[in-house]
Amino acid sequence: MPNNLESEKSKKLWGGIFEKTPPETIRKIIDSFSFDFRLANENFDVVLTHSIALSELGIIPKTEIAKMLSKKEKIISSVLSAEKSEFEDVHSALEFFISKEIGEKIGFNLRLGRSRNDEVITTVHLWVLRNFYSSLLPAIKKTAVSILESANRNFGIIIPLYTHLRQAQPILFSHLILGYLEGFIRCVERFRDTLKRFDVCHLGSGAGSGTGVKLDVEKMTKILGFSRISRNSIDSTSRRDILAELIFDFCMTAILFSKIAEDLIFLSADEIKFVELSEEICTGSSMMPQKKNPDVLELMRGKSARFVGFVSSILSLEKGLPSGYSKDLQEDKIILFEAWDEIKNLLTLAESVFDGIYGRHGKISPHTLATDFAETLSLSKKIDYRTAHKITGKELKEKGTIPQEISYEDSIKRKVTPQSTNPNLVKKKLKLYRNIIEDLFKDISRFLEKFSEENFNARVKKYLG
Repeated sequence: MPNNLESEKSKKLWGGIFEKTPPETIRKIIDSFSFDFRLANENFDVVLTHSIALSELGIIPKTEIAKMLSKKEKIISSVLSAEKSEFEDVHSALEFFISKEIGEKIGFNLRLGRSRNDEVITTVHLWVLRNFYSSLLPAIKKTAVSILESANRNFGIIIPLYTHLRQAQPILFSHLILGYLEGFIRCVERFRDTLKRFDVCHLGSGAGSGTGVKLDVEKMTKILGFSRISRNSIDSTSRRDILAELIFDFCMTAILFSKIAEDLIFLSADEIKFVELSEEICTGSSMMPQKKNPDVLELMRGKSARFVGFVSSILSLEKGLPSGYSKDLQEDKIILFEAWDEIKNLLTLAESVFDGIYGRHGKISPHTLATDFAETLSLSKKIDYRTAHKITGKELKEKGTIPQEISYEDSIKRKVTPQSTNPNLVKKKLKLYRNIIEDLFKDISRFLEKFSEENFNARVKKYLG
């Protein structure tokens, strides 16, 4: 055992057969501490949980675990403030500072029965679940509420629905916004379903074949908050499909935002003007004084391209890898963290957009009422719709207008199907979506709260007595 904790070798978790290690130029490329330091808090909790299992085997005194917990804040602070070139990864940094605070006898024994392979995947799963609860979930809910409030605020405004970028039929602007909300709710439901697949503890998998140390993996699983133990150690340490699924969910959310942005850019154009954008989501031109550019919307649309890249990267990363851990998988965290930060940025942009859009009564083509006339003609005259369609089309071609006076208000009121733009139905949907949002986020919050740091600490303290 090294007796000089500050030595370079003591900061590595390997090296027994090595006389030489990679030079600094190579280490800058292969070391991961510059980005995986973000896992420090969750990694500490995984290490602490593993130490509890070791204490039950008489390897680490229970009193030392209490000491480790009491110094948690100081240890993590030391990790986060360490030079990024000083350590290979967050795992070696944590072990170094634990050894420094608690003693080498404890710190250097923490690796018994555990590999970085099972440590890192368990840590990443805990990081995703915990940070989704504390950071992403509130931002996602704020965006959902912002969309709903925008639909409420704009109720009564009639605009044309465009198909093939041509005016098609009158709709409530609120109905269009609720269409966005329906798509966003599906995104949230995808998150809910994917997060449940993160609810697995991989400790005990070791480097890929398990361990001969008789760890109480079930107890570790419960302390960390996970519902079940992984069923196969090779699958645990060499697959990243669940991360890919989460990043795909981010991508689908970004694609929805891109579609919304494109709609609103078009509808707010000077030549269209069915939507007014607040100044808070626009910028000006350095040359043209009159310009009011929809920069927030354009960036919301543009950033979605990055998510297509993230999905491609995570899928390409795992494609072709053999079973068992490969160093390639270190790159997964770069992709995850970048995607995580960008989805938070997109949620901020989306919330500001829906807080700053206002529908306007613009010029709707009377031709958008043609379908209403054809349907009325078919039902009242008892003629087939194909004939009614031809009659209406002929009137439009010869006279440029439909023969019956129908208002845009009449058009939306005559829609009777449950998912239509009828104002009474849209009003009911506004109330329905409020309940859907509350129930959905309560469901996700209830699932995620067990992974919070507060609940983890409570479980550890209960064990320590």
